[in-house]
Amino acid sequence: MARKPAGPVRHVDLLLRKSQVVRGTAARDILSLKAQEVRGRAWAKRDGYEIRRIFRENLSAYKKGVKRPEFDAAVHALLDGDSDCLWVYDSSRYSRQGAGDVLKILDVPGKRLVFDLDRLDTDIPADRSRIVGKAEDAREYSRVLSEKVRDTKAQQREEGKWLSMAPYGLKVTKKRKLKHGKFWPVIERIHREAAEGKSNWKIALGLNADGFRSTRGGPFRSNTVGKILRNPVYLGWQVVIVKRQSQIYLNAKGKPVRVFAKGVEGIPQEVWDKHRKIAAGIDRRGNLPTVEEQAKPVERSPASGLMWCDGGGRDPKKGHSATIHGGSFRCGPLNLGEKTCPDPVTGMRTSVERVLAKEWHTKLTTASPLDPVMLAVAEGWVALAHPEESKKESEARGQIKLAEEAVAKLDRLNAGGAYTGRDGEETFIKLRRAAVEDVESARKEWEAVAKPMADIAVLRDPERCLKLWETGDAHYRGQLLRLAIDKVFLKKAPYQGARFKADRLDIVWKTPRGWKPPKKAEEKPGAGES
Repeated sequence: MARKPAGPVRHVDLLLRKSQVVRGTAARDILSLKAQEVRGRAWAKRDGYEIRRIFRENLSAYKKGVKRPEFDAAVHALLDGDSDCLWVYDSSRYSRQGAGDVLKILDVPGKRLVFDLDRLDTDIPADRSRIVGKAEDAREYSRVLSEKVRDTKAQQREEGKWLSMAPYGLKVTKKRKLKHGKFWPVIERIHREAAEGKSNWKIALGLNADGFRSTRGGPFRSNTVGKILRNPVYLGWQVVIVKRQSQIYLNAKGKPVRVFAKGVEGIPQEVWDKHRKIAAGIDRRGNLPTVEEQAKPVERSPASGLMWCDGGGRDPKKGHSATIHGGSFRCGPLNLGEKTCPDPVTGMRTSVERVLAKEWHTKLTTASPLDPVMLAVAEGWVALAHPEESKKESEARGQIKLAEEAVAKLDRLNAGGAYTGRDGEETFIKLRRAAVEDVESARKEWEAVAKPMADIAVLRDPERCLKLWETGDAHYRGQLLRLAIDKVFLKKAPYQGARFKADRLDIVWKTPRGWKPPKKAEEKPGAGES
């Protein structure tokens, strides 16, 4: 068994990089990175170093704004003393941003940087100038290469060659032209239905219902459909991205360039023009109601906007609203054909409205006047029944706040030494007295308009409350529900066909502004013992 050399252990880090991105393959499995690693391990063994860590990158080192966390970590480890040496296959694999990335190491004594293929080592004084020169050469090479690539792509774009991944429904030929792909019929369907007057949301809903999926395998959404409908590539033209929008590319002569292969037809221009006019509001959708139908008020549910799916959780950021679909309230994602809700819930609209109205009526007519919910109802009733008075009350409350802030400001100035001396003290007392009088005056004005407005007797009386509900339209009923209700979570039925009961609704009742639940009295040790 070989003995380890005496003395302190020296550690080296290996920095491996491949500039051409290989997608779908782990960095450690990329062939060129494995070859670099074999060479680095051999160097470490030969020079008596123990490998501390291997950093692997599969990205460009020249592109502007690109982040290189592995490179940054390797350099920091060397500068911070975690490693004694940083080994790199060659200078072009280290950095192509110029001399700055090597000078940060050259200027620190005792930090070793090795470029194996170039046979350059910062421990050798004569190599310092060569290392700086190599870094600048790599930077200039990348700059020239970048310009050549940019010029080449510009020329290819002029020739009508497609330079990136094929858009949805299309595929790229060997000559970099576009032709119809497997999902071209979906593209035709989207444009046809849009020209017929269907909204983006309805088109997406139909595609999801028929089992189609978007580019990344997820469900179609209205914005996905919108992007397809606005992309001129489906007419057969070369496009460029301007402010995240696809626009027709014009060559040096100001003419569009065809990107479809010979004999491949795009979406007919008349179909494109039709749905773009509809989107712009120039043409009317074929399925819109007539002028007479538009004049009739649309009947909505009083519970719309209040309902939430209990299966989506109670987190307001992650929860799912329950929206109307046909004659039912259903989990929102379920209506869109998505499967993002772990336990979607459905409830008949008429049953939900009937039970919710009954629970609301019971709460208002039986709760204690001091119940926080009833205090919130009183606040809301002012704005609903007496909007003008409510506005006056709100303005009066605002005046109280301004007057109180003026008193607080005077106190802060006085504490900071703004009113020193005998004259300053007299001035402060005079100003503060006037400010306090303003607070009292504002409070009296508020009490004059606020006191008579909290009368909710009509809501407390069972018969009058029921009559108020029955004589109101859906919109007014929705406002009445919102006096006392913040949210309603729709829960699953215990079994199929079960009658809809109150236990299917978990109602979150409202509380007044600034209200906090009273703290529970802590039990004293030995309480309840005889």
